[in-house]
Amino acid sequence: MNDVYAALKHFFSQVDNVVVNDGKGAQGIKHAGKMFAMFYKGDLTLKFSPERVTELIESGQGLPHDPGTGKSMKDRILIPASQSETWIELTEESLEYVSKKKGINDLPWRNYPSLFDHIKNNLDSNGKLTDWGNKLPDESRRYKEGELRWVSGGMDGAFSHHFGGNQKTIAKIVNLTQVISAKGRLEDKIEVYHILLKDNLMEYIDPTLEKIINLEVYPEPYLHNWAKWLAFESPDRGTVKFGIALLGLIRDKRDFDKLMILGKHEEFTLYVAVAITNIFEESEAYLWELAKHIHGWGKIHLVERLSETDNPEIKKWLLYEGYKNSVMYEYLAYICATAGDLIKELSNRHPDTKLLKSAGEMIEALINGGPAEDISNYKDAAKVIQLYLGHTLGKVYTIDQLLTLHTIQSYLSNKETNWKELSRNGWMDDLRANLLGDINRELSLPVWRNLVNEKKYSADNDEFWKVDQAANIFGIDMWDVHWKKLLDKPNDSSHWYHIMKSANNERIDQVLELAMKKIDINKIFTGAEDNMGLGKDYKLHHCLDFIIQGLDKYPGKGVNLILAALKSPVTRNRNMAIGTLNVWGYEYITDDIKKLIVKAKKVEPDADTKKNLNNLLKRQFIE
Repeated sequence: MNDVYAALKHFFSQVDNVVVNDGKGAQGIKHAGKMFAMFYKGDLTLKFSPERVTELIESGQGLPHDPGTGKSMKDRILIPASQSETWIELTEESLEYVSKKKGINDLPWRNYPSLFDHIKNNLDSNGKLTDWGNKLPDESRRYKEGELRWVSGGMDGAFSHHFGGNQKTIAKIVNLTQVISAKGRLEDKIEVYHILLKDNLMEYIDPTLEKIINLEVYPEPYLHNWAKWLAFESPDRGTVKFGIALLGLIRDKRDFDKLMILGKHEEFTLYVAVAITNIFEESEAYLWELAKHIHGWGKIHLVERLSETDNPEIKKWLLYEGYKNSVMYEYLAYICATAGDLIKELSNRHPDTKLLKSAGEMIEALINGGPAEDISNYKDAAKVIQLYLGHTLGKVYTIDQLLTLHTIQSYLSNKETNWKELSRNGWMDDLRANLLGDINRELSLPVWRNLVNEKKYSADNDEFWKVDQAANIFGIDMWDVHWKKLLDKPNDSSHWYHIMKSANNERIDQVLELAMKKIDINKIFTGAEDNMGLGKDYKLHHCLDFIIQGLDKYPGKGVNLILAALKSPVTRNRNMAIGTLNVWGYEYITDDIKKLIVKAKKVEPDADTKKNLNNLLKRQFIE
């Protein structure tokens, strides 16, 4: 006769500090002499807090337990045999709850909410993460209010090519993982958890996984359950990432659906992409599906993994949508232009409008260059730009097109570029001269200036930003437009940025008068602190950033604002004030100003800022 509890007994027979009682009397699992798991008529009963019992019942993971008294027990739940695949995992959780050695509040994960559940519960009807879902519950434990933090996936994205890490940390995690796979002890899991809480996994994950693979490590009965708990139950991002990585090694396809949910948060996309690639020999379709639901660092990682595709649908998607991301188009423009075969699509006689818009955006990104391959690496550069201009000159009149043409114009007219070297990309002198002439004639048409004047009052922020760029191309004065926007929203730092750019000697007094009316300097400049000034409480400090920085062009103007900024709690404000005084020159630093600088130096908490104040007094140049 089969023993339905066999796997459970085997698992916990190797766990320290528990006793499996399958002899006479009540049968189950004991801790500290008390039974917390009972084998009950082919089912399993477990001890939990009343709140957890309610949660498990409501989620369909268990049933109320009536021992025959006609009344359900508040601290017990019945897990039927039909759900025996959850017995080990839930019994581990029950053991943690009843443990005397480590009370639940002493465990590093405590009763914090699962990150997986947070993500799952914050997906919209299209399967995309909501804005609220993007903020993980562990942020309040990881960061202080106003503290600088990475964008989701940003830290792993920035260091994704950095390997090696601390060898002691690697050895520790590898050894503990091996022990957990053999014995499943709680104390070992706690020790690993504390290491993973630092969330610096990218520094050592590759060599760690390589060493684990080379060891004699078995997924069952402990490691797989622990990996699933880390990935799908734990409340901290570092532990979730390690759980995902382990699941990628274990390669159980039953974990796929949950991994895809985790992958929809940019913080975990890179790890999920690697895990899915390990689990499936043909993973391209899954990576593509995931890439459609995200837009930041996670999308960058996924598109990089789609660069060798032969799938015509994916190729088309790369050209139309793949390059778009919220970090920088420059990261993916080259990959998508080459993998998507942009030159082939533009060689068609009548490419559609959407393709032309995408082509323009990719060309701009390639010319702008940055962190990835750019226009100098693109062997089809000359032909692609020639084809693009052939399809759009005299036919497309939009602000986007104007900006793209200006970018190409600046690129083709750059005399410092080694055009002889770039002949490998198809750039011949006569072709470049002809294309530049075509663009110059096109931009000389009055239709473009009229378009800018027509659009300069746009209420759409994204469009207005582009219109403002276009206005600079033609020297169109946007002062009145920016002034009106500033009057409407004087606490919006972007408006102060634009107004200081548009200011001149005749306008600066008007700007400073408004600043003194709208910004209560006595209220916000409360004394020097070591403060980065991030968050909603520092909106006015951000406004002062642009005013103080812009005053370097107007010696002697706005002295009261600059001196008040030396008392700002935000270090950045104080440094900008010092920088402006430094640009003005010593002749503008009066005796009264010197006294205030001396006073500011005495209370300055930042060593570099104090050094700059001292250099200012000594008439030494500040970089």
